[in-house]
Amino acid sequence: MIDFVTNRRVILGENSINEIPSVLDWYQKKKVFLCVFNSKAESVQIIEALLKSNCIQYVIYDKIVNEPDLDVIDEGAALCANEKCDAVIAVGGGSIIDASKVISMIASNGGVTEDYQLNGKPVKEIPILFIAVATTAGTGAEATKVSVVYNQKKGFKKAIYHNSMIAEVAILDPLVTVGLPVKVTVATGMDAITHAIESYISNNANVISKMYSLKALELLANNIEAVYKDPGNLKARENMLLGSYFAGCAISAGTCLAHIVGQPVGAIFKIPHGDSCTIFLTPSMRLNMEYVKKEYVEIAKILGIETSGKTDEQVVLEGIERLEEIEKKIKAPVKLSDYMAKEDFDMEMVLDNIQTSMGHIKTNPRPVSRELFRELLEMVW
Repeated sequence: MIDFVTNRRVILGENSINEIPSVLDWYQKKKVFLCVFNSKAESVQIIEALLKSNCIQYVIYDKIVNEPDLDVIDEGAALCANEKCDAVIAVGGGSIIDASKVISMIASNGGVTEDYQLNGKPVKEIPILFIAVATTAGTGAEATKVSVVYNQKKGFKKAIYHNSMIAEVAILDPLVTVGLPVKVTVATGMDAITHAIESYISNNANVISKMYSLKALELLANNIEAVYKDPGNLKARENMLLGSYFAGCAISAGTCLAHIVGQPVGAIFKIPHGDSCTIFLTPSMRLNMEYVKKEYVEIAKILGIETSGKTDEQVVLEGIERLEEIEKKIKAPVKLSDYMAKEDFDMEMVLDNIQTSMGHIKTNPRPVSRELFRELLEMVW
C-alpha cells in the first residue's frame, strides 16, 4: 500500500508571494501569525505591506532561529493561541517552516512540543491554516509532514510526524531567494540533492516518491552550479526551488545513512544541517553501493554519466565522482576537519547520540549498526 501526502496547493513563480491575500480570503482567514527569521528581510516587509493593504490583522514572531529549541516553539504556540490567530504563515527556511508546523498544530491541539516529540500525545484536531513561503531551495520542509526539532534538554534532534502538519499552501517565489548568502545557497542546495538521492534508495521508496526523487535530482544537479556562479539567475533559482520542493515530496519515503549520521552530528557540533549532510553524502553512497547498485546507476544517468560499455560499478563510481566534482566547484565542505580538530571529536559520545536519536530508522538499504556508523565517521576526516 502507498500512502502519499502532499500540499493542497502550490504557487510557483516570480512575485507569487503577492497571492497571499487572495489565499487568505479564499480560506476566510482574518488574523495571521507571521513566523519569520528576520523581520527586516525584504520578503517579510512585502508580506506585511500586503496584509496591511488588505486589512488583514497579523502578529509577527521573530524568535525562531536556526535549530530552534522547544521553548521558543512553545512560546510561539501559546502566543498564537492567545492572540486567536486563525492562520500561520512561515517565511523562511527549514527551521522556520518546521517550527511553524508545530506552532500551528499546538495552537489547535494544546500541550507543549515535548508531548508530541517524546510522549506520543495524539494529534486530534486539524491545525489552523498553515502557509509556507520557502526562502531557501534546500530543506523541502514546505512539502513534508515532518518537523525536525532540537530538544536542548535532551541534547538531540527528533522529528514529529503527522499528516495534518503539511503546509496547506506552499509558495515558491524565486525572488525571495536571490539575496541568500552563497554559503546558505550551497548548504541548502546540497541538502536537497541529498534528499533526492536518499529518498530514491530508501527501503520505503515507491513509484510516486521515486518519480519525485529523479526529477528533483535533475533540476537540482543541473542548476546548482549556475546559481553559485550567478546568484541573480532567476530561472535557475526557480528550478532549484522546484527541485527542492520535489525532493521534499520524495522524502515521504525517508532518508538514509547521510541523514541518520549527519543530522545528530550537525546538532552536536552546531554544523549547518545542509553542510553536515553534504559531508556524509558520497561516503555513505560508497558504503551503500553494493546494496542499491541498480538505483545508483539510475542516479548516475541523471547526473549525465554514459553507461555504454561500462559495468554497473563503473557507472556508479563515476556518478559519485560527478557529485564530488559539483561539491568542489561550489566549494561545499566535505570533511569534518572543516569544522573541528579530530582530537575534539568524541567518537563514543557521538555514536551514543546517533543510536539514541536516529538508530531506530530502518530506511537505509544496508542494515545500520554502531560499527557502520563508526566506519562512516572515520571516512570524513
